[in-house]
Amino acid sequence: MLDDDLEPDGDEELFRNPVYYEPAGRNLDLDRSDLGVPEAPGLLDTLLRMRGRVPVERRGLICPDCLKLRGRRVPMYLVQRDGEWFASHYRKPGEKRISHESDEHLARKERVAKDCEDHGFSADMESSAADGHARLDVRINGADGIVLDYEPQLSAQIVRAIRRREGFRRRAGVRSVWDFTDPDHAGIGTVPYVRTPNLPASVIRVQKNPIEVRDGNFVLEEGRCSPGGTIARCPEKPYDPTNPLADAYCGRWHLVLVPEHQSSTAGDPGAPTLTLTRFIVEAAAGERIPFQHAGQHGWLPADQWKRYLEANGPEPTATSERKRSVRHGNRRDRCTKDRPLSEVRAEPKQRRMSRTVVLETRDVEPDNTNPPLDASGQPIPPCCICGNPASLRSAEGKPEHWSCRKRRAGEPEAAI
Repeated sequence: MLDDDLEPDGDEELFRNPVYYEPAGRNLDLDRSDLGVPEAPGLLDTLLRMRGRVPVERRGLICPDCLKLRGRRVPMYLVQRDGEWFASHYRKPGEKRISHESDEHLARKERVAKDCEDHGFSADMESSAADGHARLDVRINGADGIVLDYEPQLSAQIVRAIRRREGFRRRAGVRSVWDFTDPDHAGIGTVPYVRTPNLPASVIRVQKNPIEVRDGNFVLEEGRCSPGGTIARCPEKPYDPTNPLADAYCGRWHLVLVPEHQSSTAGDPGAPTLTLTRFIVEAAAGERIPFQHAGQHGWLPADQWKRYLEANGPEPTATSERKRSVRHGNRRDRCTKDRPLSEVRAEPKQRRMSRTVVLETRDVEPDNTNPPLDASGQPIPPCCICGNPASLRSAEGKPEHWSCRKRRAGEPEAAI
C-alpha cells in the first residue's frame, strides 16, 4: 500500500513526524479512524485515492515542523507499517532528500563546498560513500585519492551515535572533519574534529566573514616543565580554575600533543589566523592528517605528523571487533539508582579545561659538569619548583625563587 518508487524514512523518524492537513487547518491524529477530522468522513480513503492522480504538493499534507522552524512548505506522504499509519518524508530515487537542517547548518555546507571548488577541489553536498553505508554532508575529492567529509554538528548528539557514524566513514576510507560549535559538545575529542564559533547564516553567506578554527588542530611540543620552559603548564597536574598558577610545573621533561591555541606559540602576532576554509583545503591536500592517541582524536600538520610518528611509532591498526556492552548486576532490579554504571548509562561528561595528550615524561638528569656557584664558591642548589638555580630558601629550608613561591601560592607578582 506504499507509493511506488519511493523510499520511506526509518522507523524512528516515522514515530516523530506529525502531519498537518491544510484544508482542515489542524494536525491529523493517525491513531483514529477519522484521522481526528470527524466533519470529513472518509478522509483516509480520499487521501489514498489521490495516489497516482494528484501531485503530492496538492494533497494538502505538509510537515508542521518545517513550516514552523524554517518557513518552508514541505509535502508529506502517508505510509502503513504493520497495520498502523504514519507520516513520512519521501524522496524519489535520484532526487535529493528533503532537507530538515537548520539554515546555519546549510550555510556552512554551502560555504565549504564553494571554497573547496575555488581552490581546485571538487565538492558535492549530500553524497554517499563508496560502500553506501555513510551519507556525507560535503564530500570533497582531495589530492592523491583523499576523500574528505565535512560534517557540521550544531546540535547536541550522543557519543555513541557520533562514533557509529565515524566508523562507517573510516571503514569506507573517508577522512571526516567534524565541526562543533559547543566547547562542551560530547563529540569533541572522540572523533577528528575542529571547533568554530557559532555564527548566523547571514554572516556566513552574505558577509562571508572568515570562520576561525578555535580547537582541534594540535602541535607537538617538548621541553622542560618549568616557568622558563616551552611547556605552558604541567599536563599531568590537575587544573584549578580558581588558582591557575598554583603548582603549575613539575620540573620534568614532557613530550606532548597540545591544541594550538594552548601552545607556547599561541598569541603570536606574526602567526596567521587558522580559518575553516584554510583548514579544509589543507586537509584535502594532505597537509593536515588526523591522529588518534589513547582515545583522543585531532589533527596534526604534516610536518608535525612526521615528528609524531618518530616519537610515538606507527598508528595502531584498527580492529573490526567491537567491545561488547556488559551490564553487571541483577537485571530484574528495576531501581536504576542501584545499578552499576556502564557504557550504556554513563555519568555526565565533565568539562575538560585542557586536551593536552602526554606522549612521554621523564625526569631531567641534573647537569653537574659546571654547577653555578655563589659568592663563597659553594654550589647553588636548584629551585624545588622550577629546577633552576635557587635564590633563597623557604621557611621549610627548601631552595626556591621568590617568583616561584608567588606562582605556587597563586599571588600576583609585583610589578618591577
